[in-house]
Amino acid sequence: MNPNENDPIAPIRFIAVGHAGAQILEVLRRAVPAGIECAHADTSPEALRSSPLPRRILLGQSVNHGLGAGGDPDLGRQSAEEDLPAIRTFAAGARIVFVVAGLGGGTGSGAAPVVARAVRESNALVLAIATTPFEFERRRVAYALEAVDRLKSAADAVLTVSNQRVRRMHDDKTHPHELYRFANDLLAQTLCGLWRLFGAPGLIPLEFSHVERLLRGRHAESAFAAVEATGGNRAHAAVEQLLTHPFLDTGAALGAAGEVLVSVSGGDDLQIGEVERLLESLQQGCPQASFIVGATIDPSLTGRLHVTLIAVKPGTAVGPTHRESPSVAAGRSGSQESPATGVPSFAGEDFPGSPDPAESAPSRLLPPAPELNAEQRQRVLKAQKGRTGRRKPDSQMVMNFDIAPRGRFDNTERNRHKGVDLDVPTYLRLGIVLN
Repeated sequence: MNPNENDPIAPIRFIAVGHAGAQILEVLRRAVPAGIECAHADTSPEALRSSPLPRRILLGQSVNHGLGAGGDPDLGRQSAEEDLPAIRTFAAGARIVFVVAGLGGGTGSGAAPVVARAVRESNALVLAIATTPFEFERRRVAYALEAVDRLKSAADAVLTVSNQRVRRMHDDKTHPHELYRFANDLLAQTLCGLWRLFGAPGLIPLEFSHVERLLRGRHAESAFAAVEATGGNRAHAAVEQLLTHPFLDTGAALGAAGEVLVSVSGGDDLQIGEVERLLESLQQGCPQASFIVGATIDPSLTGRLHVTLIAVKPGTAVGPTHRESPSVAAGRSGSQESPATGVPSFAGEDFPGSPDPAESAPSRLLPPAPELNAEQRQRVLKAQKGRTGRRKPDSQMVMNFDIAPRGRFDNTERNRHKGVDLDVPTYLRLGIVLN
């Protein structure tokens, strides 16, 4: 008997919001031979006509008159609100839905949080995957920051990838299209790993309830990464890639994690000893974390080892492990829509935890992971030694303060000054622990 037969997985679906999200999903579709259920939601009829995705959802025809959002997030939000039934129809019956978008423009920034909220109302586990603009795009950065706040309140977990971080991995002569392609490939690789997490038979079963308990209702940014390694020492190579991965802030997110989910996929040549060695090495880099582990067999991966990892910081609020009825969800929506859970999520754009002063210096190595050569990996790993030790316990109990919902002001613009959200209390913005 298959251990997963008592925990059947309903369809896993992907919905791109805007043109950038559609490009990411197209890379994913090429990487997954079995095919995936995906849709492209957009405010622009022209963008949908040229979309590579088979299912298309036009948002807000009566609101924007077929002219798109024009870079206005408020118009993007109104357009998505106009066509919520089409979003709910696509999500109906799904147990996991990925909302994929590029933030900074009108459609991505305005519509993605609305789409995520509508999908969550169907009781699906909602994971939002998004890119954020370059620092010189100041207006778009402000829109993206606002959108991330809203996504945190709407989705169960959020992964953001900064184009500025990708920019630092390349020299000044790199073409912008190459930067976008690199970021899209990293996101697609991570999405592919998360898709495989449920799509192959289990050597070590990993049930949906494990992932649901880890992410449901946290409304915070979580760190995701997926890597692939080959060769006789592929388990060690996969660990090195994870410890130098940009999505994990070169290992800092692992050092700060309270819970880590690891899914290992391989072909018929996968050995239990490889899984053992890989996990032992990862546990040394995550001294405080408890692990949830799964291993799957996929014949197409023969000769390769694929590892997907989700890291969650300790103290984040845990949601229910059961699926709620729409009426119950509606009754709880006031508190769930709040973007905060009482405990700060991973600080910064790349989950850096609590870095040492030396780590934030301008000379800090930011290698173009996961494609690092042996010398670069050793430099990063050497720099990490001594910073993963077990933390000393606090002398006093940490006091957690809930941020009250904004109520009637929830749909108004947030107060920002030079990109800083002044509606977030100072102690949260600065990462100050109140004892």
